Amino acid sequence: MKKLILLPVFIAIVQIVSAQISGFGIRPAVSFSTYKLNKEYNDVYDAALRPGLGLAAFMEINLGNRFTLQPEVAFTQRGVNLSSESSIFWEGPDFGYPATYKVIDYRQKETLNYLDIPVMVEKNFGGGNIGAYVALGPALSFGLNGKGREEITYEFPAGDGAADTNTDRSEYQIEMGSGRYDTYKGFDLSLNAGAGLLFLLENGEIGLDLRYTHGLRNLNVDGLKNRNFMIGVSYMHYIGQ
Repeated sequence: MKKLILLPVFIAIVQIVSAQISGFGIRPAVSFSTYKLNKEYNDVYDAALRPGLGLAAFMEINLGNRFTLQPEVAFTQRGVNLSSESSIFWEGPDFGYPATYKVIDYRQKETLNYLDIPVMVEKNFGGGNIGAYVALGPALSFGLNGKGREEITYEFPAGDGAADTNTDRSEYQIEMGSGRYDTYKGFDLSLNAGAGLLFLLENGEIGLDLRYTHGLRNLNVDGLKNRNFMIGVSYMHYIGQ
């Protein structure tokens, strides 16, 4: 009986939403990401932005009064360029080297691949052929996989009694999930803020979009969190026109 009652309600909601859909679009983007470090990490490392790619498909639902709802499905690359502070060094055995060695520089580059589902509420401004918008909304992010690169520069005694240096480089795969041996958690929750310019065409619009993603959940037990900036160019095709 409940199913019979809910079915027409569901159909009515679908019809209402369908009637308010104003367009579908796509947005390729370049991302610049880093990790927010906890205090312990921040005293030892510097976290710099790492470039990546993003691609989103979205639809726009008209809410009235120049407000729109924009659900999206996106692939986003996040990560970090991590380097040790210049005043920090480690004894060789800390990294598996002989006691006469000293690690003087450590660098780590990571790229994480996510499937994102943002839901943005937009407020639109302007008129004529040029407009603008600001947007805010949450996003669910599902970690797919990742890869990293580690660079260890160490100092060791040379044959003439002086010191020489060398750098070891290695690559590794990053597993993301809820398992015991996963490097990072497979789910992240974030708050997104965005803004952009819109150039209106006859049957669609081109947008220049800026987006900031503020990760809310810890990636691992060390308390790392995602931070991400994106610059994209979007195209949305109007429907019903």
